[in-house]
Amino acid sequence: MPIVLMRLVNRITGRSWRVPALVLLAAFLAGWLLIAVFEEPGADIKRPDEYFWYFLVSGTTTGYGDLSPTTVGGRIGGMIVIVAGLTAGLVMFAELTLWMGKGRTMRANGQAQLHRRRHIVMIGYHRGGLREIVGQLRADPEFAKTPVVTIFWPDELTGQNPDPGLYDVVAFDETAYERACLETARTVVVVGRNDDETVRVMLGVEAYLRRNGDPPVHLLAGVHEGGRRAEITEALRLIGTNIEPVDIDDSAVVAAAIRNPGIAAIYHNLASTLDTDGTLYRVNVPDDAGEWSRVDVAIFLLRRGSTLLAVGESHRPSAEFRLTAAPDEKDPRRPVARRGGAGPPGDPLARAVSKGREGAPRAR
Repeated sequence: MPIVLMRLVNRITGRSWRVPALVLLAAFLAGWLLIAVFEEPGADIKRPDEYFWYFLVSGTTTGYGDLSPTTVGGRIGGMIVIVAGLTAGLVMFAELTLWMGKGRTMRANGQAQLHRRRHIVMIGYHRGGLREIVGQLRADPEFAKTPVVTIFWPDELTGQNPDPGLYDVVAFDETAYERACLETARTVVVVGRNDDETVRVMLGVEAYLRRNGDPPVHLLAGVHEGGRRAEITEALRLIGTNIEPVDIDDSAVVAAAIRNPGIAAIYHNLASTLDTDGTLYRVNVPDDAGEWSRVDVAIFLLRRGSTLLAVGESHRPSAEFRLTAAPDEKDPRRPVARRGGAGPPGDPLARAVSKGREGAPRAR
């Protein structure tokens, strides 16, 4: 029996704030008992609500004097309340302050348990790229207040979170996915230090989500090497058919993929199968075609039954395309047109578009 009692006491007093809390509780009950027994019948201080006010005011040594015991026994109870407030109360508040400070430190170091829903999780930390992506998202009113959580590898972040106002951090360990609330996220973006690591980490993410009921989380896998797109896409497809690869080197494309589930697949299709997919074609604009805005490009192609999906340097072996751009952004390498029509006969852009469309179906 003594062993059982000792274990019970150890469990109750195992945390530093529990002992002063128990002392305050004992003082509350002892003071109430003495005042209830010795004070005159009908005294206001004997009412539960009034006694609670007296205990709070006296325990914090404020002492308004609106309530006070008048008998010897009642005053002994009041002394117990005051002494307990001066000692145990101060200790408990000090422990509470330390606990709150420790919680802020743990959160800044990535050790805390977060409580997020419908947030964005970035697995893999690169401060510059992360800040650019968050900046792109914050520009969209729908995502202006969406929380962002990043899970970092041990060597990626030293010290405390340098941008606490932009995102939360979680240190990677066996509890990282749970502490980052992966199962309640709206989007999870995996950014390995290389593409092989991205595939391995995504395998762990998919396994974790399946163990937690396979919630409808939008999954994006950041791809670094353009030359391995097809290989990485096939590996990701074996892990899960709902995983979208996205070019992690372009923050605008990543932000667009987060905001619009499914658009990353279109981008990836452009970047990896442009030359073999019969529904897609590209137009290489000659240097003497001039410069037009992206809006004019879209109008020019739309009047010819096509839809502009992306712009970029299509002449490079590892072509990179932008799905999003400023409407007035200009670049002579892009298929652009003047407002109001296809231009006069012999227009170099019209020749480029016609050449690009020879034998090619409409772009989707």
